[in-house]
Amino acid sequence: MSKKARLIFLGTSGLCIPFLEELTARFDIPLIITQPDAMGGRHRKKKLVPPVKTFALDNHIDVIQPETLKDDALVEKLKGIGPEIGVVISYGKLIPGRIFRVPAQGTINVHFSLLPLYRGAAPVQRAIENGETRTGITIFEIVKKMDAGDIWAQREIEILPEDTTETLWERMSREGTPFLIDTIDAILDNKITKSPQNHEKATYAPIVQKEEGFVDWQLTAQQIYDKFRAFTPWPGICRRVGEKLFKLTKVNVSDLTHNKKPGDVLSRDKQSLKVCCGSGTVLEILELQPQGKKPMTPYCYCLGNELPDCLV
Repeated sequence: MSKKARLIFLGTSGLCIPFLEELTARFDIPLIITQPDAMGGRHRKKKLVPPVKTFALDNHIDVIQPETLKDDALVEKLKGIGPEIGVVISYGKLIPGRIFRVPAQGTINVHFSLLPLYRGAAPVQRAIENGETRTGITIFEIVKKMDAGDIWAQREIEILPEDTTETLWERMSREGTPFLIDTIDAILDNKITKSPQNHEKATYAPIVQKEEGFVDWQLTAQQIYDKFRAFTPWPGICRRVGEKLFKLTKVNVSDLTHNKKPGDVLSRDKQSLKVCCGSGTVLEILELQPQGKKPMTPYCYCLGNELPDCLV
């Protein structure tokens, strides 16, 4: 196979960058498609440029940001390029058939789960939230139905007990980049075949909403800790105590047990604040962040402020 096989790339988030660095070194990528710039930050006044756009501009690659992928001119542009294969990673929208059918060998998607498990927008977060100990990377053929296409290749990846979404993403990107290159080579050389998914075993990973980060003390300490790992770096986990909102920035599961009400403070010392959770379990809060302030230990916070004996 030629070292300069031509492909088009569709992606948006920073997760794409390690893949793009290797893809651009290995293949001819005349065009990158990414999402339009968005407004975000405080009062939505800050212009947010997709990391993929920045990468394309820095590497002198033609980049477009269509509002819709259903435009006739876009389809004709892609046909004029004549890509051998299309690659999609974290684009953020469904790819219509008129687009994914243009490349001669079809269009593949890199999905961060062992499909058919965790189809959808947040497979890494939901796997961690559910306490899974393994996940993986699936490279599959895009079809009209979300994440339902035939599988080209899969690789299993362990979820470590201390993994957050951020650390797991980093490891999946590191391991997934050569895996993607090898899979593309095998597809273009006709060395592998696709396998259909078992749709009856499909599960789903809906996008994470900010309000999901609010802590419910009725959950077990392990469930709260898993949410903390899943929602790091965003949206984090937090709890309102009276009129004050606290983000819990460092927590752990204690070996202690209790027979009190969930939300009661079991004990406090210079190292941590121990809070009663569901099923007799205890969560250890090592660091918290009052709204508008820097993270600190509960002990430091209590030097000048009060925390009640019940955090509900």
